[in-house]
Amino acid sequence: MDRGRGGMDMRYSRIKKSQSKKRYAKLLLVVLLGFVILYLAFAGTLGKFVSKLISPIFNGEDQNKVPGNKLDDQELTLPDKTSDPVSDAEKITDSLKAEALVMYTIQMGAFNNSENAHAYAKELKSLGGAAYILHDNFYRVLAIGFQSEEDAKKVRKDLKANGMESHVYKLATAGADMKIIATQYNVDAIKSAYEIWEEKYLSLEKLVFQLDSGAVSSNDAYDIINAMKSDMEDKRDLLAELNTNNMILSGLVTLYDRACESFDKILSLNSSDKLAISAEIKYTYIEMLMQYKEYMESITR
Repeated sequence: MDRGRGGMDMRYSRIKKSQSKKRYAKLLLVVLLGFVILYLAFAGTLGKFVSKLISPIFNGEDQNKVPGNKLDDQELTLPDKTSDPVSDAEKITDSLKAEALVMYTIQMGAFNNSENAHAYAKELKSLGGAAYILHDNFYRVLAIGFQSEEDAKKVRKDLKANGMESHVYKLATAGADMKIIATQYNVDAIKSAYEIWEEKYLSLEKLVFQLDSGAVSSNDAYDIINAMKSDMEDKRDLLAELNTNNMILSGLVTLYDRACESFDKILSLNSSDKLAISAEIKYTYIEMLMQYKEYMESITR
């Protein structure tokens, strides 16, 4: 049986509300999730959204994170971009840094079994939440992510004030310091690959804000994602040309592949469906961090 704040022995009378009150609560939750980055300043009084499936677990950090790990003095040696031999004199040695990343998510529920988590996530997704399920000791359902811990805490506070229990759940990745030996062209190409990936990843939070606040339309957001995917495909193809079966570089190619696949999920939606587009961008934002986390763990073991 799932555990939750206040226990799972909620009275049936609390769960079985009138259909009108349920619709009211769900409608307001749509507004809440849609404008959560605006700190709910306009939200007004929310009806309390009650679900017998919800079970928040108050454990505030990813227990599997390795934010302090650094890959020191790992050597990445590449040939020239062409098939012509390259003398050592034409190569340079430079440093390469992959940043450690952190995200503060809003956890709406945590469950002991997958079935309940997916049932709740499905409902949350329909209301505009990311509905990302993180499986560690529990199946955690995450609604949205922020770079700023203060932003996440503000959202949690506003949710609580409106009768909705949640928790700030921190996700973190390792970083890596490496040494690269290659031509200047290849050094620049690989350095920029890390920078471009991080830039695209971070831009998703801004895009959610713009979409949910009405600064851009769902069609505009769709086009932005399409352009981002195209840019990342171009960079991925260049990286694939440089790949010499080095674990670090092949993993970077895979990281780009997975990001493009995540963007494809957004692009498979109706471009005029603002709620669905917003929910999937929120999901992709968290998903990209987890993909990066897996990549960093693979090269820092």
